[in-house]
Amino acid sequence: MRQNNRPRALDIALKAGLSTSTVDRVLNGRGRVSTKAVRLVMEARSELEQQVSPVSSLTDQIEVILPENAGNSTRYLGAFFRLAGHRSGVAIKVNWVDRMNPAALSAALLGTLERRPQGVAFQALDHPLVHEAVAKLRSEGMRLTTIVSDLTGEGVGYVGMDNRAAGRTAALLMGNYCIGSGSVAIVWSGQLSRAHEERESGFRALMRAEFPDMMVKDINSGNDQPEENFRLIQELLESDKSVAGIYCVGAGPSAIVDAVKAAKQINRIKIFAHNLTHVTRAHLLASEIDIVIHQSMQEIADRALAEIMSGKPISRHSVATQVITRENALHHLDLNAISDWLD
Repeated sequence: MRQNNRPRALDIALKAGLSTSTVDRVLNGRGRVSTKAVRLVMEARSELEQQVSPVSSLTDQIEVILPENAGNSTRYLGAFFRLAGHRSGVAIKVNWVDRMNPAALSAALLGTLERRPQGVAFQALDHPLVHEAVAKLRSEGMRLTTIVSDLTGEGVGYVGMDNRAAGRTAALLMGNYCIGSGSVAIVWSGQLSRAHEERESGFRALMRAEFPDMMVKDINSGNDQPEENFRLIQELLESDKSVAGIYCVGAGPSAIVDAVKAAKQINRIKIFAHNLTHVTRAHLLASEIDIVIHQSMQEIADRALAEIMSGKPISRHSVATQVITRENALHHLDLNAISDWLD
């Protein structure tokens, strides 16, 4: 909390058990909020205004490490972190590193030791170099949380959706969309991304249990390259005329749409993707993508910041897995708030 007894939005959010965005809407009259939320915010602010804290927010800094050129949703995530920091009086430094490059991620993690921020939020790659860097930071007392993609066995926090449940959700919908049809394909590059691996394994598990007559084909695109996605899907559709659905667990869904269009199968083959962006929303509205499995990047940024700044042991927090179709796509993804914070 600030020294002048005016609490930060982050302090109020932690006290009230709400997101910083909800607190901002209440305090600044932006958008609709429930009467319960208003009551919780006002009570929390009143209690905090009666407290005195010697900590100045000007000294608070959080570092965020994200993969570069990893799609619009990752750009949005970086912008939402900057916005959350601005609203909470916390300096946010976003570091961009080569995607699917564990050496680059490891170096970026270790580099934070020179600057000693209050904590680090990062999108993990499950690789020994990253595990080694995380162990070093933890031994130095650094507060850490993974975001979007988790890290096995390190005891750090995590903020993001349950990726295995997301994959199972995609399979349940895909199986019912394509019931009685031939095969479905999974496009992924999950060798280093636990999020991709969990989505893929969840999808397979449910398809195997509930739609055993549908063959699941594995398409490893490698490093989420759109041009590779296009080539592989084009080859798949030329060799297998029974493909009824394609599930893209990572980046590059537009390339898949283009390949299906080129094969003149856009109305027959069902395409599922992840993360609602202005691009995937356009595909939804044009009936080129059927389902987008989404997680709120704003909620991830708000919660990760709150966990790091809480001073308490960092916990694990799952955000909701949302199913977006063309019928509800316009009610999501308001980018006006982050227009000034996008790289």
